[in-house]
Formats: sequence, structure tokens, C-alpha cells
Amino acid sequence: MKSTLYLALLCITITTSLSGKARLGEYILGFGYSMADGSEGTDNREGDFLRISASSPNDANSDLSVYLDYGTMNFGGQDASSWNLGADYLAHFQGVGGRSLRLRPYLGAGVGFIDDERPIKLGDDGFTWSLLLGTELQFTNSLSLHLGGRFLGLWSEFGENEFTVDTGITWWFDAIHGVSLEYQRAFEAELHYFTLKYLYSWQ
Repeated sequence: MKSTLYLALLCITITTSLSGKARLGEYILGFGYSMADGSEGTDNREGDFLRISASSPNDANSDLSVYLDYGTMNFGGQDASSWNLGADYLAHFQGVGGRSLRLRPYLGAGVGFIDDERPIKLGDDGFTWSLLLGTELQFTNSLSLHLGGRFLGLWSEFGENEFTVDTGITWWFDAIHGVSLEYQRAFEAELHYFTLKYLYSWQ
């Protein structure tokens, strides 16, 4: 059911005739809903999360972004709340490629704070650090694909860490409004996140 829903949304998004811009180097607000699935783990977990993000250029080759994730995870019929607040610094490089495909790699670092009623993202609560690496592949002025990874852990316990792989398709309706379909895989927590996000940009 979940895969059918997201496939339908993806088809609707891609077949709309639009024009827009990239994700890196722009002022963007994001408001999204995320479904979490942990059915392949030791317990049957499902969750719903609200995802809010904001990013802005720091200079010609770097961005600053902040984010807030809040929601609940169901553990065998019992709900546990979770929230994650953080900020990232991304350094991106001049794009390489032609008009049909442009590659824009980036690397970055971030800090944050996680508070879970039950262990969801990490084994404990507290301040976190993150290292990021990825790229944006821009196919047209409207369509781009993001591929990246995040290695994160607790400041208080460096042995408590997690690695996530992130991918997403972004389509801009125009220079202001866009939408993205995103997938995230958390390996230690054995969780899959499927996210639909509305994007608002200005400048």
C-alpha cells in the first residue's frame, strides 16, 4: 500500500509540466510528512513524523540549514514520542556536467539534539554530531535527484552512532513552489522513512 501510494505521487509529480531550480544554494522552507517502517527489525514498529526544514546560502559555495522532526513511533501497540532538532553546514562545489545532467557534490557537518521516549534513532538521548556527504544531480531546471549519507552519533558516547542513506527527487512547479519525494534508510535502527515534502523558496 505504501509503495503504491508513493509510486502514484511520483508519477503525478514527474508528469506535470513545470520549471524551477536546484536545492543547493537557495532559500528554501520545507514542510513534510514522513511514514516510518521498522517491520524488518526485532519488533513491528510504525511511525508518523512531521518534518520542518529551512536552508539558506551562507556564501557562494556553502549553505546553512536547520531542521525539526517530531512524531510518534508505535511499539507493539504503544506509542512513544520522538523529536530531533539540528543544524547543518554544507560546503558544495561547482557543478560539473552539461545541460542534460549536472553534478553538484557537497560535504558537511552538523550538531543536534535528540529526545526519544524509547530508543528510536539512537540508543540514548542527548546532543549529537553529524558528518554528511552527497551530491545533487540536476537533470533540468525543474528536476533534480539527491543522493547522500549521514554518519551521526552522541557527543556523550561516541560508540553510540548511526549511518543513514538518503535519496530524494525534487520537482519545482515554478521558482517558488516545489515538492520532493524522499527515502531514508537507518541501518542500525533498521528503519525506513518515506517522506512527502512541500518546498517554498524565495529570492
